[in-house]
Amino acid sequence: MKLYSLESNDPRRLGPYRLLRRIATGGMGRIYLARQEAPGTPASPAGPTGTVVDHGLVAVKTLLAEGMVSRPDRERFAREVELAGRVDSTYTATVLDANAKAERPWLAIEFIPAPSLAELVVSAGTLPADAVRWVAAGAARALVELHGLGVVHRDIKPLNILLPQDRPRLIDFGISHAHDHTSSTTTIGTFAFTSPEQACGKKSTAASDMYSLGATLFFLAVGRPPYEQTDHSFGVLALVQRAELDTSGLPTELEPLILPLLELDPERRPAPSDVLRDVLADLDRAAADQGAERWLPQAWTALIEEYAEQGRQLRDGALDFEAAEAPTQVKDEGAPDGAHEAVSEMREQLEALRKQRDALVRAQSEERAEAEARELARQEEEERRRREQARKEEAERRERERKEQERKKKEQREQRERERKESQRKERERIAREKTETAAKNKSTGATAAKQPAKNSGSSEGWGGLLVVALIIGALIWQPWDKKDDDTPTSSPTPRFTLSSSGGGTSGLGGDDTETDSSSSSSSSSSSSSGGSDDTEPEPEPETTSPEPDPTEEAFKAVSSGDCLDVVDTGYGGLTKYDWSEEKPNTTSCGYGTRVKVTSTADDCPSGVAKATWSYYSTSSGERTALCLTGQYRQGDCLLAKHEGSNISSIAMLSSPNCTDRKVPVAYNEILVVTDIYRANASTGTEVCRHGQYDMNTYWSTKVDDGATLLCLKAYD
Repeated sequence: MKLYSLESNDPRRLGPYRLLRRIATGGMGRIYLARQEAPGTPASPAGPTGTVVDHGLVAVKTLLAEGMVSRPDRERFAREVELAGRVDSTYTATVLDANAKAERPWLAIEFIPAPSLAELVVSAGTLPADAVRWVAAGAARALVELHGLGVVHRDIKPLNILLPQDRPRLIDFGISHAHDHTSSTTTIGTFAFTSPEQACGKKSTAASDMYSLGATLFFLAVGRPPYEQTDHSFGVLALVQRAELDTSGLPTELEPLILPLLELDPERRPAPSDVLRDVLADLDRAAADQGAERWLPQAWTALIEEYAEQGRQLRDGALDFEAAEAPTQVKDEGAPDGAHEAVSEMREQLEALRKQRDALVRAQSEERAEAEARELARQEEEERRRREQARKEEAERRERERKEQERKKKEQREQRERERKESQRKERERIAREKTETAAKNKSTGATAAKQPAKNSGSSEGWGGLLVVALIIGALIWQPWDKKDDDTPTSSPTPRFTLSSSGGGTSGLGGDDTETDSSSSSSSSSSSSSGGSDDTEPEPEPETTSPEPDPTEEAFKAVSSGDCLDVVDTGYGGLTKYDWSEEKPNTTSCGYGTRVKVTSTADDCPSGVAKATWSYYSTSSGERTALCLTGQYRQGDCLLAKHEGSNISSIAMLSSPNCTDRKVPVAYNEILVVTDIYRANASTGTEVCRHGQYDMNTYWSTKVDDGATLLCLKAYD
């Protein structure tokens, strides 16, 4: 155990405690080994309770201060005293006495002569799997009790967990906070053991302690923090912010215990009670309460015993601190006059030099803190620019894809229009051929009938025969027996795709064969008249055709629940009406950038944020088809919005404009970009959107997925 002699700027007494040695010095305070004065002596006034209790050796913590203690430091120390006083656990250091209102505030806690986990790993090596589980059980028990009291430690690390022979002990509540004190500040502990949300400047929660516990257990098993090794503290901080882990060397049997604690998402980390349950299930419950000898390697237990023995010697008085501290008075008879004054002056100069050194150390510490803050701000700015560039590139890619899709759709429409016109042209040509061939057949039949009477008539009957022939030809051309009414042609064209076999021929789409339906029937009638037969071919029944299918209705009916659609709200329908970018739904893969997804094909769609109904009524079938839609979002997506004053009054949740568009539909005047997406609960709000204390952007937020997801939005720059 390393104990340091008191220096000239160290106090010699705090409250009823006489300081013996300095144990450690932190960034804001010092911890001393002290002994309480005997009760009843003038130097031991009563504590806050009015009585003096002899605690033997104690650890006394106080603030580092030159002159008067500042009000913020005193308030912070008072909060630490209040929080530490809440905790009464066998797995933490017990608070014995305190006075936050003293000239130099102090806090007396139980003195635990034991090494920290950090010193044990450095001096005695790493732990096997069961020993890691035993330490995890003790630390989890401490956190169960702390979190149950509403206290978040915020600085779990190997240096703050002492390991005596019986059980791990959690110490140092210097930056702890309670749930009723969360509005003041956020804290970044030791970089390698802090959580990603703390490293990003966000508020610490109980889940932050669990991440730090996971990093500490990894350190026990592997001998290093769970990140790639680097000598630059800001490099470590960047890795922590993104939770970029290097888990090489972690034993496989410890992965189920440690890796869930190192999840980037705080909500996915287990609670301390879950960790305690799992490790006790892996350990023998009866043996889990046994001491260090049952679980730890011999090198660890030897070092723990050395600390314990030194603690016993200190308590028993085997080490005489008073003799070591008593000033030695030596009178130099041969010293010249004024020698003692010279020595005193040298001592004063030395004291002044020590004060200058302390001031220089503090100034250097402040400069380092400022440099770290500037570097952190620079990294955040670089990260912001990188995200902005990525969003811009993604917007350009999506714009290129949109234009390519529009080009392909235009080509498809033009191709269909060309095919339709070509089909109409061929149909007209077929009908014209049928009419021409029918007229030619009628003329041929009339000429044959005219020759027959000419052969049998004499010259005296020429004019009469000619008159009869003319009448016959006119009757054949007029064919009054085949007319149904004055507006119906004798031979109507066969509809497209209809096959007819009344005359032995077929009509195909654009074919060259000629149908012989009603024209063949006329020829048969003429033949029977000239030949005297009464048999006539019956007129064919008109064929009935089913109504043309509705392609839009078919497109709607082809969509299934879970499909994604290549369609967005253009925003030109205004604030209360959707204007879809397509006339009918086109399914697409549910990949990056797809805005609309079908949740159901029921008639009654649910309402809510980012939900819509797209329906179609077919006049052909008389049926209505409905699609229930919801929005899908990714970081970097853009949405149309209406900005009124400092508020966003409306957002087109199913829109997807180009983020760099200069013009927007008249109902809107803003383009918002999705900066972050978080899992949400009832208490999640816009405050999670800010990226550290240097982020000066204005954010808005909205919840989708029935409140389970929060979108962070800001105006696109």
